[in-house]
Parts: sequence; C-alpha cells; structure tokens
Amino acid sequence: MLYSIIFIALASVCNAVMDTLAHHYSTSAFKDLDNRFWNAAVSWKNKYINYDGGDKRLKKWFWIINKPVQLSDGWHLFKTLMIIFIILAVVFHKNVDCFITVNTCWNGLIQLFIFGVVWNITFSLFYNHILRKK
Repeated sequence: MLYSIIFIALASVCNAVMDTLAHHYSTSAFKDLDNRFWNAAVSWKNKYINYDGGDKRLKKWFWIINKPVQLSDGWHLFKTLMIIFIILAVVFHKNVDCFITVNTCWNGLIQLFIFGVVWNITFSLFYNHILRKK
C-alpha cells in the first residue's frame, strides 16, 4: 500500500506541473526554462513540422513514425508520467509483492501495459471523435 500512496502522490505532482504550465507559466518555476518546451501556450505546436507556417503535419522519426507527443513538450511529458503513476498505484495496490518475484513482476508489467492501452484508446475515442463537433 505504501508504494501505491507514493505513486498517487507522484501522479498528483505531475498534475500540478501540468496545471502550472497551462495556467501559471509566467509566474512558475519553469518560466526561465526553454519557453518552447515548457510554456503550454506555445509548446503544443512542437509536435508539428511548422505549425505557425501552416504546415500541420506531425513530426516524424525515420520519415515514417510519428514522433511521440509525450516528448514534444513539458505538459504532455508530465501527463504521460501522471498516467503511468496512476496505473502503477493500481498495479502495486493489487499486487503487494509486485516486482519481488519474477511471476508477479511480469504480471505487473502486463497489467501496466494493458491499463495504458485502455487509457489511450478510451482517451483517443473521446478526444478525437465523441467530444468533437463536425
């Protein structure tokens, strides 16, 4: 249970970072860091090749794979970490001895993967389809 509490606390820190970047960047501990990565008002454009120039194609790795949004800016990075910490809290709460034996380690990693996939599919369905007006 202690691990779950720690992971929930870390998820909360990540959420605080996200809200700070989105709503209080100019008065935050991040204001003196790279504006293009940490300022949520502009950093979201980093996933595009040249958003301000009208090119709204996603940046690619090796010309075929979309660059993960999680690496494009601070807000998305901390959102990803928040989700991982929430899932780890669930996994560790259910499996108190998780990552102590080989079997529970693999079980925990499989659960982490499954919960992450479920989170991303559900988010994408709502964000890209259900909550958008055409």
